[in-house]
Amino acid sequence: MFLKRRVAVAASLLLAGTALLAAPPPSPARSTVAASPSGWMQGEGLRADPELKLGTLPNGMRYAIRRNKTPPGEASLRLLIDTGSLNEANDQRGLAHFLEHMVLNGTENVPEGDFVKRLERAGLRFGPDTNASTGFGQTVFKLELPQASKATLDEAFFLLREVAGKATIDAGALDRERGIILSEERARATPSYRMLVDQLAWLYPGQRLAERLPIGTTEVIRTAPRQRLLDYYRAWYRPERATMIIVGDVDPGDIERRLQTQFGDWKGIGPAGTPADQGKPMVRPLDARLFIDPAFAAALTMNWVRPADPTPDSLADRTRDLEEQIAATILNRRLEKLAQKDNAPPFVAARLSMSNLEETADTTSLAVQARLGDWRGALNSIDQEQRRLVQHGVTDDEVERELVGVRAALEAGVASAATRANASLADSVVAAVGNETVVTSPADRLGFFQQVAPTMTAARVSAAAKRLFTGSGPLLYLSLPRGGVTKEMLLAAYESSRKVAVSPPAVQARIAWPYERFGTPGTVAERREFKDIGVTHVRFTNGVRLTVRPSTTRKEQVLVSVRFGDGRLAMPNDRTSPEWALPGAFTFGGTGKLDADSVSRALTGKLVGAGFGIDDDRFVLSGVTRPTDLSTQMQLLTAYISDAGWRPLGWERLKAQAASIHDRFESSPGGVLNRDLGLILRSGDKRWQVPSRAAMRASSIGEARALVGPAAETGRIEIIMVGDITAERAIAETAATFGALPARGASNPVAGPMTFPPPPAGGLITLTHKGRDDQAVGFIAWPTTGYSPETRRLARTLTLLGAVYQLRLTQELREKEGVSYAPSATHGASSTWTRYGYLAAQVEAPPASLPRFFSEAQKIADDLASRPIDEDELVRARRPLLASLTRAMDGNGYWMGALEDLGEDPFTLESIRTQRSDFEAVTPAMLQAAARQYLLAGKAVRIQVVKETPSKPASAKTASAKD
Repeated sequence: MFLKRRVAVAASLLLAGTALLAAPPPSPARSTVAASPSGWMQGEGLRADPELKLGTLPNGMRYAIRRNKTPPGEASLRLLIDTGSLNEANDQRGLAHFLEHMVLNGTENVPEGDFVKRLERAGLRFGPDTNASTGFGQTVFKLELPQASKATLDEAFFLLREVAGKATIDAGALDRERGIILSEERARATPSYRMLVDQLAWLYPGQRLAERLPIGTTEVIRTAPRQRLLDYYRAWYRPERATMIIVGDVDPGDIERRLQTQFGDWKGIGPAGTPADQGKPMVRPLDARLFIDPAFAAALTMNWVRPADPTPDSLADRTRDLEEQIAATILNRRLEKLAQKDNAPPFVAARLSMSNLEETADTTSLAVQARLGDWRGALNSIDQEQRRLVQHGVTDDEVERELVGVRAALEAGVASAATRANASLADSVVAAVGNETVVTSPADRLGFFQQVAPTMTAARVSAAAKRLFTGSGPLLYLSLPRGGVTKEMLLAAYESSRKVAVSPPAVQARIAWPYERFGTPGTVAERREFKDIGVTHVRFTNGVRLTVRPSTTRKEQVLVSVRFGDGRLAMPNDRTSPEWALPGAFTFGGTGKLDADSVSRALTGKLVGAGFGIDDDRFVLSGVTRPTDLSTQMQLLTAYISDAGWRPLGWERLKAQAASIHDRFESSPGGVLNRDLGLILRSGDKRWQVPSRAAMRASSIGEARALVGPAAETGRIEIIMVGDITAERAIAETAATFGALPARGASNPVAGPMTFPPPPAGGLITLTHKGRDDQAVGFIAWPTTGYSPETRRLARTLTLLGAVYQLRLTQELREKEGVSYAPSATHGASSTWTRYGYLAAQVEAPPASLPRFFSEAQKIADDLASRPIDEDELVRARRPLLASLTRAMDGNGYWMGALEDLGEDPFTLESIRTQRSDFEAVTPAMLQAAARQYLLAGKAVRIQVVKETPSKPASAKTASAKD
């Protein structure tokens, strides 16, 4: 039986590996059917999803197999080892993660450096398809197979068996890998990570959790001998601690036979490891701590810590979970409503979360980000709302709203169950193994909810709210950009807030959705069919265009994109644009008739959304929905176009973070590069400049409205719709909404020149950051060309050249030199500025290694220009690219971008039809010719980002983004 839950917190920071496999929060809806005695995944009153084939080999290795055909012909594999950093001895801190690298770096039958190459030949990319991660309690190896063929499965099972018990941990390879691990440690040593380490140590004193972050210590990474890694490997990489998960277009019987054949002889060597005592939370009264770092705006967390709940996974346990989650969601809605008040509330955002950490502690955290440093006002707000919840409970209408939302999500889950993706299904099993919960079917989760929903009264949820705030605490944790506040001041402010009485919550009136009609539905003026790609395109009499591609590859999913106006083309290039805040502020302004909170309340139970973005040639409103809610989704997007609210609240919330935004940029070399790169590589075009602190503070939403408002009112509109929908339904819904709007103008803005900069005098641009002395980034880019009918084949040849360059860079700087954890290279070509593109390479490395990077980068370029690559290298670059393209085209997201301008530009169709054949036609000679033409030393722009020193003031480009 599964005895406990283990839910990861801040997983993106805690995991030291190369993939993020964070466990999701416990599901609120679970099975009502008693478990079968067969299989290892069991819980009281729960039935494991019958689509999962569960079993255990005689040696103790468990497995879960699921036949699934989304995407067709592919498979996702996970090898999970039930150990992580919490089982490390003091002199092994970081070795669980180090070992994750080493088992992929030389085994009995796979020499050092060949593991990834073999998978590349099978069409897997290093990173997205071939990956691993190490957490506190798990190590997971991940393969995404582009073909579930016999040959590919043979290779995958062979390689994972090498991981399981056959790693050699060669001393030379170990020494070469140290630099890579240290590079990863440098890349992760951000202010957020430093604060996380401090928080864990303070919240969980005396527990191993705070002392065993997976990245470990630099001392152990630099000095640990081979035998110490081998000892850990033999103690923990054992069949009884392993679970294999296979989801895909496979025969479960065949997979079972493969598992027995490949893994049946696996035996542990030497004594098995004994899990370490993790300690228990300390009983503590009210306490407080301050963390000072210029990279952080004022933010505060109230925490309640208690011993971990040992309750087995069961129906009763899941009922309690649902009660608590509803209570937490109600509090979060109340806080969000407070943050949307027009009278400048003292906080930007606040949120309650719960976590269960690796059998060590249960924690409730109520976090708030203060507005303009008003931490006292922020503290008062969250303290008083927390007490209002505990003292006065919740209302019937609040509970009803949450139940409606949960039911809608679960019903959609049942309807889409047949087309869930392999990777997400595999990862759900990984999470269940780590959390020690049962994977139940969508139908059983809905059945559970239907059973318990009638019992979810306001009284039960109010009682659950009180449970959330038990244990030690509150423990107050305040982060500030500078000093001047003491622990005593923080505690006094809290005690002062506690003296303020709180009143019961107000009953919220129901809100009707006022955007069901926009006038007389439009009529179709033109209709065209593109049968070879399954697309219909129509133009309405008002000028609105619709392109729709029905697809059942993802049941219950419909993607909608509304592209309007001219995007960056409409912006002047001599001043900064409002893009830095516009995506977050536009929808937060609500509509003319409803503020953002009222929009949310009016659409309770509807699975709809709206996001705003800016492309080079369009503004974009987008949403994801299900067929049942498509009418509402189209009404919502039309309301934002025809009646945007332009309330300043969202903009002002972002302005309040202006200093924090820049401090975060400056805290790491990667942040500085991200801030300045767009401006540098576009020769100072200020549309790509991040505004200074002062400019952010002086800005207003009026600037954004002046830019976007006219485009929304009269500009061209193109709608792209892809998913589980018919063409006729899409046309009807568009006719009733966007087709009913006044006539739209047509525009064909001319893209002015976009130039790549010449190399600077001295050959190197130096930017500076304020992070650690040993952190630096090197970047090099060569100008190429854009993407147009004339340059289509060349641009794709350059894309493949970028993939080859990535292989070379990884081989030289990671595998041979051990300089960098994740060197990268890519080619980008603009379809708006059709003569603009560049091929770039980037590396994180110690400052002393940057000259080596720049030298090696040009050496690789020169070699690619001087002689053609061999067939094996071409295969290892091209097959993963083609496999990625096949996978993308099977989904809906690819088509949202690929279909842009289909009705107006014949090149769109040409581009889709030729994409695969163009890549297949590239030869080594074509790659050599492209390298010879473009990868010229005299054209390259080189940028380094190094630590700012007192004797070396910030560079002009760095200073330009400051006050």
